[in-house]
Amino acid sequence: MNPWLLILSAVVAVPVQARECPAPPVKNSQDAICYATNYAEKNRLPHGRGVSRKVSKGPKVWIVRHDTKKDDGSRGPAWEVEIDIASGTPTRFSSFK
Repeated sequence: MNPWLLILSAVVAVPVQARECPAPPVKNSQDAICYATNYAEKNRLPHGRGVSRKVSKGPKVWIVRHDTKKDDGSRGPAWEVEIDIASGTPTRFSSFK
């Protein structure tokens, strides 16, 4: 068997794991994005290329919003999640069509 094929199959077989986020509390927008990205990966939500992101901070939560565009350039589906500052836990999810 070709050794390159064996290596490639081993890489493909490895499950995607959530990246490590800093321990709570969520101190900045990059930490909030990390927690939101892990939430998106777990729930199979669009969050990669072609998706714009907006982050804002409230008194107790970070709000991370992901917007997509349709092929014609108009707004597409979007979603947002609130990340609790103290625990880093996603507390509320909303989606928009």
